Amino acid sequence: MIDPKSLATWLHEKAGPAHDALKADPARAVSADRVRYTLDELLAEAEASGQYPLPPEQREWVDAPAVGRELLSEDLQTVEAIAAFLADAEATAAPACIQHAREVAACVRAMHGIK
Repeated sequence: MIDPKSLATWLHEKAGPAHDALKADPARAVSADRVRYTLDELLAEAEASGQYPLPPEQREWVDAPAVGRELLSEDLQTVEAIAAFLADAEATAAPACIQHAREVAACVRAMHGIK
């Protein structure tokens, strides 16, 4: 549950001034296609500003190379990409993995309007 005092403080100190600044200068607005950032970009910006220095163990985790073939729904926007994703799941021969892949595929098909 949100603490009403914290919410009021946030509205007064952050949301209100941001709204006023945007109203005064609409050119400050950022379009939706410019809002996406990678985790690395966000962390670098936060660390550079001194707002969020990562402890060494978290920095090590962030800097570690990817260990799998992580996918985002944006990676599954074509019939071919979804087919390859399902083929990889089938290759594991693990029923739970296959079922999960089928659920993910159904979700991204609906999300991207793919038949």
